[in-house]
Amino acid sequence: MKKIIFGVLSALGIFVTASAFASMSSDNTNMYSMMGSNNMGSMTQMCKTMMNSVPQDVIIKATGQVAKVGKESKITILVLDKKTNKPLANADVILHIEKGAPMASMNKMTMMDMMERMSNAENMGSGKYLVKFTPTDKGYYTMHTHVIPEGKPMMSMMNNHMDIGIIAK
Repeated sequence: MKKIIFGVLSALGIFVTASAFASMSSDNTNMYSMMGSNNMGSMTQMCKTMMNSVPQDVIIKATGQVAKVGKESKITILVLDKKTNKPLANADVILHIEKGAPMASMNKMTMMDMMERMSNAENMGSGKYLVKFTPTDKGYYTMHTHVIPEGKPMMSMMNNHMDIGIIAK
C-alpha cells in the first residue's frame, strides 16, 4: 500500500508540475500560486473539470452508501472493464472520503493533505472491492473513487474517477 500511495503522490506531483508549467506558458500564471499551501486556485478548477467527466476505461458501481454515525459501514464497489463489461479483478482502487459535496473542502486543502487521506479499497476478487467507513457526523459524504486498471499507468486514475455519495444517519 505504501508503494501505491508513493506512486500516486509521484504521479500527481508530476501532473501538477506539468500543469503548472503549461499554465505559466499560456497565461503567465505564477506556479507558486497553484502549488501554494492554501491557495489551490487553478488546481481546484482543473480537478473539478477532470473529476466531472465520465470514467474512460471502467464502469464503477457501488452498494451500501447509507451509513450509521459511529458504526463501521461496508461499501462494495464493482469495477467493470468498459469495453468488455467484465469484472476487473486486479485493479488498484484508491479513494478519499470527505464530508460534504464533491470538492467542498478542496480550497482548504493542500495537495499533500488530499494525498494523505487517500487509501486503498480491499480487493475481494471478481471485480469487487470493499471500503470500510465510519462516519462521525450525520450528513452527506463524498467518496472520490479512482481506478487504475491493471497494466495502465498511474495517471489513468485521473481518467477513471467517480464521486460516490454516502448518506450518514
